[in-house]
Amino acid sequence: MSTTVPPLKPGSASNARLMLARLKLRVSGHINQGLYSRKTRLGLRRDLTLPLERPSAKIPISVRPLIQGDLDILLPQVSNDHPEALEIHWRRNFLRKAPRGCFVAVDMRDGTPCYMQWLFSAKENAVVESIGGFPRLESDEALLENAYTPPSHRGLRIMSEAMARIAEAAGPMGARYVFTFVGEENIASLKGCQRSGFHPHLLHHRSRFCFGVFRSDRFEQLSENDERRSLQF
Repeated sequence: MSTTVPPLKPGSASNARLMLARLKLRVSGHINQGLYSRKTRLGLRRDLTLPLERPSAKIPISVRPLIQGDLDILLPQVSNDHPEALEIHWRRNFLRKAPRGCFVAVDMRDGTPCYMQWLFSAKENAVVESIGGFPRLESDEALLENAYTPPSHRGLRIMSEAMARIAEAAGPMGARYVFTFVGEENIASLKGCQRSGFHPHLLHHRSRFCFGVFRSDRFEQLSENDERRSLQF
């Protein structure tokens, strides 16, 4: 069962804090981008018809759709000086854009949600387009996006197993291929994705102009003989 985050009341203190956090994130991002910046991400793809020895986390987990009660555990209300504040505000805002399609991994030792990630099918192309930075999905494709593990459960290899399980939920949606995008410098995430059955398939060339006000996204499919297809991270 999917859930929707209740809207913030106009003029509330929570609304003011969230607006301030968004402004800080936007300003920080624009300063880092400068007048012009370029970044390349790898588009990794998993073929669900190929066998996969699913990786195991260091703790027993199960996977299910997000429910309302998960939010205060995964995305608690925190002050803006909290080290996870921007990560949490960003995902609460993302949930407003995409109220459906979020899955969580649950620590089976005590029932605590310990990981979250969104899965979109081609039916959600309008949502994917509104988020920006992703190619349009074909009818047999799906997209995994915006993974998050709270600090309490990091270092337990939850991402690899959870990602593998969530990707498999795309099969009943009619998808054969599942994509995810990772910065080419993020070796830890690339390793986790590879353990989950994902391998390089696309390059995403992202350009930003005038401190991020304008942007351009170009997607390039790797040729069959491109050695990046067989990279081991």
